[in-house]
Amino acid sequence: MASLPGIEEYTTSEELITGDNEWHKLIIPKGNDWQIDLKTEGKLMIKVNSGISEIFGTELALEDEYTFQNWKFPIYAIEETELVWRCPDLTTNSIVVKPNHTMKYIYNLHFMLEKIRMSNFEGPRVMIVGDSQSGKTSLSRTLCSYALKFNAYQPLYINLDPQQSTFTIPGCISATPISDILDAQLPTWGQSLTSGATLLHNKQPMVKNFGLERINENRNLYLEYVNQLGEVVGQRLHMDPQIRRSGCIIDTPSTSQLDEDLGELHHMIKKFNANIMLVLCSESDPLWEKVKKTFSPELGNNNIFFIPNLDGVCTVDEVYKRSLQRLSIREYFYGSLDTALSPYAIGVDYEDVTIWKPSNVLDNGVGEVELFPVTITPSNLQHAVVAITFAERRADQTAVIKSPILGFALITEVNEKRRKLRILLPVPGRLPNKAMVLTSYRYLE
Repeated sequence: MASLPGIEEYTTSEELITGDNEWHKLIIPKGNDWQIDLKTEGKLMIKVNSGISEIFGTELALEDEYTFQNWKFPIYAIEETELVWRCPDLTTNSIVVKPNHTMKYIYNLHFMLEKIRMSNFEGPRVMIVGDSQSGKTSLSRTLCSYALKFNAYQPLYINLDPQQSTFTIPGCISATPISDILDAQLPTWGQSLTSGATLLHNKQPMVKNFGLERINENRNLYLEYVNQLGEVVGQRLHMDPQIRRSGCIIDTPSTSQLDEDLGELHHMIKKFNANIMLVLCSESDPLWEKVKKTFSPELGNNNIFFIPNLDGVCTVDEVYKRSLQRLSIREYFYGSLDTALSPYAIGVDYEDVTIWKPSNVLDNGVGEVELFPVTITPSNLQHAVVAITFAERRADQTAVIKSPILGFALITEVNEKRRKLRILLPVPGRLPNKAMVLTSYRYLE
């Protein structure tokens, strides 16, 4: 009984797997997910022998070897798929294959968006709303991947959750034109232009550095950066007809992070001119009725859609979220498994840097759109990630807040005796004579 599809978790492999490093065969029935949960240090290698399968909309090529590490994700079988895999950390008990009942909703959504793109020069601007663990980012990634499959579209993926790290380090909100296939091996979706030459086309995100970890640490500053990103997105859509026709996929923070009356969500709709809203929740969740009642006058009943929480979404705890954030910082400076980078370390004097930090209402009770100067001490800056702005080093805080981001640096050492900083840059050269903003994130090599 336990081996019948749809009754219990099951695996089609009859051999006893005890955690060796040999190749093993697995058959995933049509319409099922193999739900994979990898430990930080474990590596999983996979080769697909037959069938069509995908990871968040990116199809896996036959006979190519894929390597995965520190990631929770499903492999979905569009048709029955036979593959071989090896991983010392996987055993028979940890192999979970389950039917996926929510892919039909994603297919319907994709074809609806395709119809809009084909009939209009203004593509759909889709805002995805839901709580944590509902599958917002998984749905965003899948819809972006599907948009590339049949036409030369370039959907604009907009990430408004500063805890996510997609094409950039955490603490940022960003907008990225998805111009080519996404890397199925990376939880960060792929590599940005800091990665240099890559096997897949790297992406160039438009980034605004919030600098703090949670929205409630300074909601006013967060909304200011949402405004700035909205202006940049509007200019890009105006100048690029291909992206304008492709539309936007807007991934919002979990509803638990937003204010209770959803005023921040209304602000996002206005700034990005969203015209379609997808609500991911259970049928009994009051969020659906609340969103429909709040936004129907603005968007219309026919443009707000209920989507059940997606199957195949893995539970993400705080430890796993931190590991993904750490991975994204490491990839920015050192590259991925396939692309190794060589960052450049330099020494600078205290007097040659100007560093600001965003106001944090939880620390000082001030939630204004404001930055404070940072006193250079090891406790403040050791192992800190800083954003390098385009603002001149002696610019005032208003200019720094309004300034775009040039890139990021890592302060690896603060030497008080010599009054010097050791700073890691992603590219060789001198430290730009620009103002920097301290983020809430640290990285210890």
